[in-house]
Amino acid sequence: MTEVPVEATARISSAAALTILVCFLLNMVDGMDILVMSYIAPALQKEWGVSPAELSIVFSIGLAGMALGGLVLAPLADRFGRRRMILIALSIMTLAMLASSRAQSIGQLVLLRFCVGTGIGTVLASIAALAARAAPEQKRSFAVGVLQAGYPLGAMLTGLVTAWALPLYGWRNVLVGTGLVSSLFVPLVLALVPAQISTVERQARTRLREVVAGPRLPASMLLWGATICGFMALYFIASWITKLAIEAGLPETQAILASAVYNFGAFVGTVGMSLLSARVDIRTLACVLLVAAAGAFLVFGGVSLPLIGVLAGAFVIGVTLQGGVNALYPIGARIYPDAVRATGIGWSSGIGRIGAFTGPMIGGWALSQHLPLVAVFGMFCAPLLLAALLARLVRFE
Repeated sequence: MTEVPVEATARISSAAALTILVCFLLNMVDGMDILVMSYIAPALQKEWGVSPAELSIVFSIGLAGMALGGLVLAPLADRFGRRRMILIALSIMTLAMLASSRAQSIGQLVLLRFCVGTGIGTVLASIAALAARAAPEQKRSFAVGVLQAGYPLGAMLTGLVTAWALPLYGWRNVLVGTGLVSSLFVPLVLALVPAQISTVERQARTRLREVVAGPRLPASMLLWGATICGFMALYFIASWITKLAIEAGLPETQAILASAVYNFGAFVGTVGMSLLSARVDIRTLACVLLVAAAGAFLVFGGVSLPLIGVLAGAFVIGVTLQGGVNALYPIGARIYPDAVRATGIGWSSGIGRIGAFTGPMIGGWALSQHLPLVAVFGMFCAPLLLAALLARLVRFE
């Protein structure tokens, strides 16, 4: 396959489009590998007789692994090539996922989920850098933004498949199937991603100081702050959407629908954000969507709604929240030059896990205190508005 021309034309070449499609599919795999644990959790808890607190460690350790992948392994992609690091990370994810199906204790599962998270964090930053390099400059925000839509789509499809497969085959076989799907992407990446665009012509080792050098320092600080605040609200919703729907008045059987509708909204919002980024400044888009998400939070928490209203609210939150947070990836791709792009995006995503850790904890505490739902949602409006402000203040070189 011939080298993809980079930034030579406003059009996305067929080879570049294929690379972006592969990155989109890889993000679907990330969504699948992360969310599958939440879908099998009730069956695993019943079989092993573990408490929710013990199981929560399994979820949290995956986020810790994602932070490690973004902060430590993703920067290696700028030195050794994005395709190479994606292949290494995919192999780690696949082996750890398959081994998880044979786990006999929470301790074993914690270790293996940490490895899965490390691979995911590496892939997330690497595919963003890869897509940014494949696309011409005028379409860079679209290329980096649209691949983020793969994550909620993968999460939604995994939920539907797991709901069918879990009663028939058990949670261990669900993990085996997930690992096998991940393994399919190793030859796919080898066959379809050109080596030329995945390799950075750079001999010196990439260092963090190069990421925050000169005018990139204030932009990096603003992006890190926006990512922490955005992830705080995002992971609060992702962790508690079903419980929140129940608190909003839905029976448990119908509340599960809210998660699927939220993920569909996230897909629509991310694709819409990506398409608009060709016409509207990506910083303005992020700001508008995050402010709208804060408004949607207050409506969802403060207004008594029927079933259709709760589902519509979940959809709107998915559109605005996920669309706004995912706009931070194209912003990162604009801040950092190609030579340090995976490092910059990896550090932004890794540091953002501070919000991913604290958001669900704050939400869990608020729900345990039986606070009014509008107060629970209101607690996350401040970080959303701060994220909107910080994203808008970013300046590109």
